[in-house]
Amino acid sequence: MIRPKLAIAMAAALMFLLAAVAITISYVTTPKSKQVKLEAVGIANTQAARTREHSASADASTDATPGVIYAASFTDLDGKSQSLGQWQKKLLVINFWATWCAPCKEEMPIFAKLQQNFVSSGVQFIGIAADSKLNVANFAQRSPVGYPLYPDESGAIAFSKRLGNRLGLLPHTVVVAPGGEVVYTKLGLVVEDDFVAILRQNLPK
Repeated sequence: MIRPKLAIAMAAALMFLLAAVAITISYVTTPKSKQVKLEAVGIANTQAARTREHSASADASTDATPGVIYAASFTDLDGKSQSLGQWQKKLLVINFWATWCAPCKEEMPIFAKLQQNFVSSGVQFIGIAADSKLNVANFAQRSPVGYPLYPDESGAIAFSKRLGNRLGLLPHTVVVAPGGEVVYTKLGLVVEDDFVAILRQNLPK
């Protein structure tokens, strides 16, 4: 049988030992944990820096100058050449699309509504299609949108890339402020409320 004094001493020694182990574990693991976190932050910052460098490089390679934008011209469905320069005093929304692109057709009713709502505020939408004249004409007849549609099967994607669409995907939407500054680009579907805010922020004065 263990004497009470001996039991008390053993218990105290055990508690001391456990406390010492806990302190040791805390001392050893805490710096490592912090080091791991710092390394993770460093990696994230490095990746972000590389991403920014890549974006800056890509942006530098795009040719979205006012001269390039307003010098571009497209043939409308009536066979007439239309220069983007005719809208240099407007807030110009350029939507790159195609009849075979389901997301493109999904967002076009939004653009049609906004064209009607903002026409008196100096906003002009146009749709440049990476598609044939026949396909675009048939689409326009079935689903009129109330803004010009220009088929350019061979050149639409190339022009889209010059305006920042590095991947060459659709839909791609660009907002050009009066004077030719690109103030917004979106690859993929636009969110109507967010897009309305962009329009309101950049209306011609």
